[in-house]
Amino acid sequence: MARKTNYISILQFNERTISLLRARRNARGVDVVAYETEHGEWSASDDSLRAALKAFVERHAVAHDAVCTVLPRHDMTARILSLPSQDPGEIDGMVRLTAEEYVPYPVDELVMAQCILQKLPDGSARVLAVFAHRDVVESHVHLARGAGIEPEQIYVSSACLASAALVALKDTTERLAVVNLASGGLEVLGIDGCRMTYGRALAVPRNWDPDSDGAQAAYEELAVEVRASLSAYRRESDDGAGADRVHVGSDCVDVRHACEILSAETGLECAPARFAHRLVVNGADRLPGLPLVSLGAALAAQGHAPVAISLVPETIVRQRQRLVARRKAGRALALVVALAVALLALYAQALYQRKAYIRRLETRIAALQPAAEAVEQKTRQLARLQTHVESHGTALGLLARLCTLMPSSGINITRFAFVHGQGINIEGRAESEGNVFLLTESLREAGRNDVPEFLRAHQGPWEREMERNQEVIRYTIVIPFPEEADDDGHTAESQAGYGPDDGY
Repeated sequence: MARKTNYISILQFNERTISLLRARRNARGVDVVAYETEHGEWSASDDSLRAALKAFVERHAVAHDAVCTVLPRHDMTARILSLPSQDPGEIDGMVRLTAEEYVPYPVDELVMAQCILQKLPDGSARVLAVFAHRDVVESHVHLARGAGIEPEQIYVSSACLASAALVALKDTTERLAVVNLASGGLEVLGIDGCRMTYGRALAVPRNWDPDSDGAQAAYEELAVEVRASLSAYRRESDDGAGADRVHVGSDCVDVRHACEILSAETGLECAPARFAHRLVVNGADRLPGLPLVSLGAALAAQGHAPVAISLVPETIVRQRQRLVARRKAGRALALVVALAVALLALYAQALYQRKAYIRRLETRIAALQPAAEAVEQKTRQLARLQTHVESHGTALGLLARLCTLMPSSGINITRFAFVHGQGINIEGRAESEGNVFLLTESLREAGRNDVPEFLRAHQGPWEREMERNQEVIRYTIVIPFPEEADDDGHTAESQAGYGPDDGY
């Protein structure tokens, strides 16, 4: 089921009590939203516990939260071990190899977890190792699933209790014993400064309510078990010293009566574990009593617990990993499909726009084609006109080129006649006929190279005469222009006609 809230729900349940701590995520501690408790007489064997749990979950909309559950310490075995390594992978292997020394079950029937409590200077470590039978964990998961929830984490009450005490008492240097009165059990932890050094738990199917019928027997058993735990704590300590003070917490009863009895029976100062309120940043008034285990579990769910142990079976972990992988693959596939659809839509839009643009261009071309053809015709006419002007309209240019071709002596020009569109007549005097011949050949050579108008130059009529008692030749050189035809086949002569002579 998809999560719809940002709440963390810490759920604890057994055949007598169902409790729920709901909190908001907060980096500074536990932000309590609500604490709900329901008592009854149920049984897992007749399915009444599952039905009660399902009704509780639906009534409080627990399935919409990030749900974490807690298994009681007395349902499993826990040991504080000294191991010659500080590497988590090596420690995991050592714990698995030594598991059968602490529990009478094969390793493949166990769910194991461990947490480093202290790294020692010599490279070794003190480790809290937990060994739970697979049936205990799987029955717990089966009940939760039957109620419509999937626990994200399954914590151990000892680790939660230790985390709550260590975070709240982080500045203490005393040796403390923390006693937790839970529904269906009793747990005692030893705290030496900022380290968990001892732990003991046992199932106590009694009611801790001082006003109940069996209260006297319950508190007599409490005194006996706490004294035994304190003695064991003293024996297991490095220097043989025991606890200086006892703190008592509970999520199901007011602990002041228990503190009075334990003070009298142990000779130590016993006080309610009010340090629990240091863990709460908001909503402390919503807590009934001192629920150390629930608060420690809320810290663990936010990644703030110094003792973090979860008993989610590997089979469930692998199932979740496969589910996450499938979800990621599904999201990736959906993203690829969406991207492909977007690209296809973009391509289709671009194709449509291109075709529409082509259609608009074709329409404009059809509209502009007559005008373009007219412009092209005018351009051709202008080109012909420009060629005509350049070829036949530069009389001065032709005269200048003629002057460059004239010999330095022996011949002169008396008349240069330029007839537009027809040609040039050159008249003058020369000392000999050879001078005239040389000038005519120079004009033809220029016609072959750079002045096509001179290409058809040839000698005209000439005669001899006396000038100043010297015989000279009066010559004529005729240069007809080449005829040019336009697109209609008309020549320049027929088009322009003969104009008046331009004589120089």
